Amino acid sequence: MTSYLEENCEFVEWSSLLVTSCPEFSCSRDRSIENFFKTEFENYNNQLLGKSYGFVKTNPSLELVAAFTVANSMLPVVSFPKNVKNRINRKIPNYKRNSQYPAVLVGQLAVFDAFSGKQIGNEVLSFIKSWFIDPLNKTGCRYIIVDAVNNEKVINFYRKNGFEFIFDKIEDEIEYMKLDLEPDYKRTRLMYFDLIVLKSC
Repeated sequence: MTSYLEENCEFVEWSSLLVTSCPEFSCSRDRSIENFFKTEFENYNNQLLGKSYGFVKTNPSLELVAAFTVANSMLPVVSFPKNVKNRINRKIPNYKRNSQYPAVLVGQLAVFDAFSGKQIGNEVLSFIKSWFIDPLNKTGCRYIIVDAVNNEKVINFYRKNGFEFIFDKIEDEIEYMKLDLEPDYKRTRLMYFDLIVLKSC
C-alpha cells in the first residue's frame, strides 16, 4: 500500500517561518486546532511543554498537509483503579512492573482541509508509532497517549488505529480525574496505544 506522506511530503519541524512561508491552511473540523498550529504552538515550544512537527507537500509548490504535537508523559498506573492497573500490568513482565510507565502524549493532531479524505491521519499515527520504536529514539517509551475529543468519528479513528480507552466507563474516568461533571459533558476521553505490539512484529 502506497503512503501519501512518503511519496509526496517532507517531514519538518513546525515553525513560524514555515507557517508564514506557505499558503494559508485551514482545519474547519476544529478551529481551535487550526489556531494552535498557526500561533499557539510556538508558546508551547518555547516553554518546553510540547514540540510540533508536520508534513509539507513540496511539489509543485509548498503546502502544509498535516501537523502534530508531542510531549513527554507517563501512565501513572499506581493511581489507577485496580481493574485498570491489572489490565495494563498484565502485558508487562513481573520483574519490570512499576508504579508508572514512560509514554508520549500526542497533544494535537491535524490534517488540513485541502488534504482530507486521503487517510493521512492514519499515516501520521503510523509515523508517530514507528518514530518512538526506532532504535535511534533517545528515550524509552512504552505507550502513546491521547486525550481524544469525545465524539464518535474521533473515537473510531483512534480505535481503528489500535488505541484503547484507559477507563472503559466514562464515569470511572470522571471520578479518576476528579471532575465535577455529568458524564454527558465530558469533552475528551483518555486513550492509549501499547507500542510493544509493534516491537513484537
